[in-house]
Amino acid sequence: MPKILLAVHPKYYGPILEQSVVDELAALGECERIGVDWSKAGTKEYRADFAARIAASDPDILVTCWDTPKFTSETYAKTTRLKYLVHLAGTVRGIVDRECIEKGLLVSNWGTVIARTIAEAALMMILGALRRVTTTQFHLHVRKGWRRGEVRPMSLFERRVGLHGLGGIARELVKLLAPFGCRIESYSPHAPDETFKRLGVVRQPSLRDLYATNDVVSVHAGLTPETRGMVTRDILASMKDGAVLVNTARGAVIDEEALAAELQSGRIHAALDVFEREPPAEDSPLRGLENCMLIPHEAGPTDDRKVDMGRLGLRNIKRYLSGEEPEFLVTLERYDLST
Repeated sequence: MPKILLAVHPKYYGPILEQSVVDELAALGECERIGVDWSKAGTKEYRADFAARIAASDPDILVTCWDTPKFTSETYAKTTRLKYLVHLAGTVRGIVDRECIEKGLLVSNWGTVIARTIAEAALMMILGALRRVTTTQFHLHVRKGWRRGEVRPMSLFERRVGLHGLGGIARELVKLLAPFGCRIESYSPHAPDETFKRLGVVRQPSLRDLYATNDVVSVHAGLTPETRGMVTRDILASMKDGAVLVNTARGAVIDEEALAAELQSGRIHAALDVFEREPPAEDSPLRGLENCMLIPHEAGPTDDRKVDMGRLGLRNIKRYLSGEEPEFLVTLERYDLST
């Protein structure tokens, strides 16, 4: 009988691991839980104790989520049965050492299961920025005003939209943009031509031209050494007057100081879900700008859709136990490209 170890913080039982999922996991084999205390996760003592508990349990399948301490190659070497790590969330760099995958450990994550909710948020942010919602809300709520003649709401219909990256979230956003008749192009060196053709998206070989020629640019690039700060001051300065920049990916992809300067000039508009430092400092120059919508890194998954994460984990464990390949396996290539 396979042993499944749930190394998940108790607060995720219910929102992510609903009772029906836990019951089905228990029916698949011996299902054990170990607690996660993120408040202690930064200490060497806690990490060592956590690793020792995993090694002592020696499961066939390890389930992790946000807040789970990193599973290291040293811990992996102390297990004898572990073959599959199911990460219920997204990024795996902080969850498992690359060397574990090199040595044959199967690792999967949430793949594109939450992509639609983040794409939904990106669409909302695009529409909100075009309609100048933040500016209007400041005027009505703070200044107790009504219409402002200088505020010019814009429509998304037949706009030029640039996607910085063409991964799962961007591909879902393409679907949501379909009714608006937009011309969509993308800068994504790693996406194959077949993907562009299938989606009807124009490949843009130049990142600078993507930002300079589109009315809206939505960022969907992962954060790697290659992408950190790649949206430079020069690229931001090339954007059209009145253009909109949306970021639901990672804040550090953009030169945040340069972005703040462009926004302070009033020349462009932005909607940001992510920041270089989270939360941003109280005196961050991004705070208080009427042309900048701020969201506290909660584009997705929404609370009501977190169950999709647990259901995918269960589905993948069933696939693995039946000899099928789990969905959204994290290959070494995907690991290297991920945030």
